[in-house]
Amino acid sequence: MSFRARLVLAAAYLLTAVVLALEIPLALSVERRANADFRSAVLGRAAVLAARVADLVPQADERVVARRQVQAIAEASGREGERVVVVDGAGRTIADSAAEAEPGTLYATVERPEFAAALSGRIDSRSRSSETLGEDLLLVTVPVVEANQVTGAVRVSASSSDVAASVRASWLRLAAIGLVVVVGGLALAWVLATSLARPVRRLATAADRLGHGDLDARAEPSGPRELRALAASFNRMAAALTASLESQREFIANASHQLRTPLTGLKLRLEALRGQGAGDDVAKAEAELDRLSALVDDLLELARAAGSEAPEPAEVDLAAAAEAAADRWSAAAERDGKRISVAADGPALAWASEADVAHVLDNLIENALRYCPPGTAISVGARAEDGRAVLVVADDGPGIPVEDRPRVFERFYRGANGRRAGPGTGLGLAIVAELVDRWGGEVRLGDRPGTCVESAFPRPPTLS
Repeated sequence: MSFRARLVLAAAYLLTAVVLALEIPLALSVERRANADFRSAVLGRAAVLAARVADLVPQADERVVARRQVQAIAEASGREGERVVVVDGAGRTIADSAAEAEPGTLYATVERPEFAAALSGRIDSRSRSSETLGEDLLLVTVPVVEANQVTGAVRVSASSSDVAASVRASWLRLAAIGLVVVVGGLALAWVLATSLARPVRRLATAADRLGHGDLDARAEPSGPRELRALAASFNRMAAALTASLESQREFIANASHQLRTPLTGLKLRLEALRGQGAGDDVAKAEAELDRLSALVDDLLELARAAGSEAPEPAEVDLAAAAEAAADRWSAAAERDGKRISVAADGPALAWASEADVAHVLDNLIENALRYCPPGTAISVGARAEDGRAVLVVADDGPGIPVEDRPRVFERFYRGANGRRAGPGTGLGLAIVAELVDRWGGEVRLGDRPGTCVESAFPRPPTLS
């Protein structure tokens, strides 16, 4: 996960937690306030209605006119969705705005305990679910008082669906506000994260260029103070590394000249001594001198492979490179009684340097010629597999002992077969490993009889 994505996710978590911590209590408060206002409004209407019919309720049992007046007041006072029921002191119906209860019938039953509470002089408020209406109702019952005596009760039942709808609408508005806050905060976090990630990305790019051999790569100091300090430290490190590599290159160039000259002179003197009839000691000295010269050449080559700047990559056909290498070494193979063949089914394009590929082939073929007995068949081929181009040099010689296989690519390591074959530097396969690694490839030993070395190179970007 990228640095910018981590910052944005952290901001999203924080914003979401803050919004939820603020809006959940606020939403609950809105719900409680809406329910309290609704209950107060219904209670107020019920109290006003009880006061209006207070002088009529005692007369309703004896006077039809009084009962009709109460009925008219109940019907006029009830709002849409509300039902008003008025009972006398005995709990019998006087008026019903819904005209469902017959006048004179007992309405204050055990199933309606709110009337018992009101007739005892208390105000009762409760919620009940109506199976008939299929919704929740708020029931507010108040006593009707005349001359300090309870003469009846008024109950107002109102649907709470409108209140619930209003609460849901408020919640949706709060959710929309919270969403806007979160989105706006994330947009701001994205901008801030981008401003922080851009210098980090530039620093990573500079480090990648430096790692691939571009010694002029430098990071641009920008962004916060800490990132500017990091970029400055990186630039100092890059400058020191460049100076070190330049010194190494100068050493390689100087060593190549300074070592070759005395070695050549010593070689000529030994040849002169041999021409004057010197003994076996001179011949042995010449052999050691040849070994020293080969070691110097391999060391310089290894230093160039490990420390020099990689050339510009290009498309290299490993199959064509294998054929060219087989042509170069075919004469030497015939002189040693060995044969070289090419095994390639078609083009195998790699993203590397043609010179490095040729050098890899030369080292591997030279190793096969040096360590294999006469009559050995050497195969040079290439193939494409698993998104890579693989160069293969194999022989049917004695192979590499199992105990030597894990260390054959180490510098100066010579296995049992190498020591038996005579003088050598133990750097050939190490040079191959360095040259392949500089292109992001991999060298491995194949699992087949004899010796098989497979060098896998990345494919060109257009084929990856």
